[in-house]
Amino acid sequence: MALPGNPTALAERAATYQASASRIDRAAADLRALAYTSTAKSLDAIRQRSGEVAGTLSEAYGRYAGTAAALVEYAAALGDAHRRADAADAAEATAESYAGQAGSRLDALTRRVQGLEDAAAPLGAIEAAEREVADAQRAARRYDAAASSARDDHEAARREMEAAAQRAMSLIDSAIDATNESWLDHVGNFFAGVGSWLADLGRWVGEFLHDLWDELQRLVSTVLALLGTILILVLVYALLSLIPVIGPLIAALVVGILAGFLLGSILSDVLKPTPKVGEYTRDEREKRQDMGQPRDLSTAIKEAAYVDKLGHVYTYNEDGTVKTDVANESVISVTKVVDADGVVRWRVSLPSTQEWLSRFDGDQGATNDLDSNLALMLTPSLRSQYERAVLDAMKQAGVGPEDPVMLVGFSQGGIMAGTLAAYNSDYNWSAVVVAGAPIDSMPIPSTTQVVSVQHDGDLVPRLDSIISLGTGGYAQHRPNWTTINEPSPLAAEGMGGIHNGAAYNSTLQSNIGQVPPSTRDDLDRYFIGDENAYGYQETYYSWQEK
Repeated sequence: MALPGNPTALAERAATYQASASRIDRAAADLRALAYTSTAKSLDAIRQRSGEVAGTLSEAYGRYAGTAAALVEYAAALGDAHRRADAADAAEATAESYAGQAGSRLDALTRRVQGLEDAAAPLGAIEAAEREVADAQRAARRYDAAASSARDDHEAARREMEAAAQRAMSLIDSAIDATNESWLDHVGNFFAGVGSWLADLGRWVGEFLHDLWDELQRLVSTVLALLGTILILVLVYALLSLIPVIGPLIAALVVGILAGFLLGSILSDVLKPTPKVGEYTRDEREKRQDMGQPRDLSTAIKEAAYVDKLGHVYTYNEDGTVKTDVANESVISVTKVVDADGVVRWRVSLPSTQEWLSRFDGDQGATNDLDSNLALMLTPSLRSQYERAVLDAMKQAGVGPEDPVMLVGFSQGGIMAGTLAAYNSDYNWSAVVVAGAPIDSMPIPSTTQVVSVQHDGDLVPRLDSIISLGTGGYAQHRPNWTTINEPSPLAAEGMGGIHNGAAYNSTLQSNIGQVPPSTRDDLDRYFIGDENAYGYQETYYSWQEK
């Protein structure tokens, strides 16, 4: 995708600012000359006014000149970034063209080897053909690597452009601030400081009350969830004790083991320190699995399904099939989307459960496991490792407290998204988009737009209703909340096809019309397909369980 911006037009605008600054400077000089060369008393008022206006014009000159200098520098940097990005795009197109040719040649050579083997050709001929296949494979890898390198160059050019824009804004701010130091300004600043102190005090009180309310909601939800769990355990005990073969003692033992398992799993997660979060670099296999940036709301879930595939370590059998799959790290993506007016929006995509047997075979490394699932659903007041690490990653990415944020998640990723929006006021959670997640009973505020996709027969979105013994967790349909409830396109495959990220992505695409048009327009702004999108930057963050 070509970089936004027009370096030529920007350079012309900078030249206009330079010319304006020059004219302002000459006008200020003329007014000063009038002020200091006129001596008649009748001209005293004019002389005084001329001096004042000259000072004002000098301030304006500083602003114009500083702005012009900043724009000249940014225009040059923008031009360099465009040239680098265009060269990278051309290199990528060439590499992909050659990669396509190499792939076709590889397919043909592979078929030729198969034909020679089927025809029982001489061993020398088969070996020669196999060497050609190996050469073709190496060529295809070289072209794939060249295309990947070109894409990296394009993104580097985009980052350079954004860094240059930040420098230009800093220079312009400096130019304006440097001309704001008069005595009246100092007096104004003093009172502004007093007002700022009062505003800070009010903000602190508001934040304290916000945090208190968040904690109360977490506590209430935790108490209700635990009461529901206790009632379920009592019900299990009652049913088991009625079976003659089991009886009350064995039933009590079974329920005790189950309760201990739940408590041990939750404490195993919430008592551990926050994992160390850092940027994650994808390997070539993971990059090849990337389906590209979602272009609008209808394709949002594919990004959540993609981060599920990251952070895994595989071993392979001799035939190339996967032997073991270890969820070594939790990986999320944080995408910064900037529109033409400079408004920054963020999209955070969260992975689903990647480890289910941590209580039996030891933790593999990812925190999005069964332990954190239980902690998120049963004890939201005790923050899980997963939640703490996500907030740390957002802080590292530079997400501001007032920046609009969209949370996207499938299954446990959706639970995490709902938990943050319901119980945390550190950020401006503008939107939550989830699939196959039990968030219906979560106290997500009406200021957050929610799109929840649920498949018929999927038990996971109904878990909150089970925990509350049927007293909550019903599909929500409110002005800020749209629930799409449809059959899975892969329902014939059983639960694996019903609770499936790719199937949920397809369901959202097919039923996007159920989301009100105004909501769709608002949420499409978080994606690169929006007509006002100026650019984006996607960064991956990962961590391992302590």
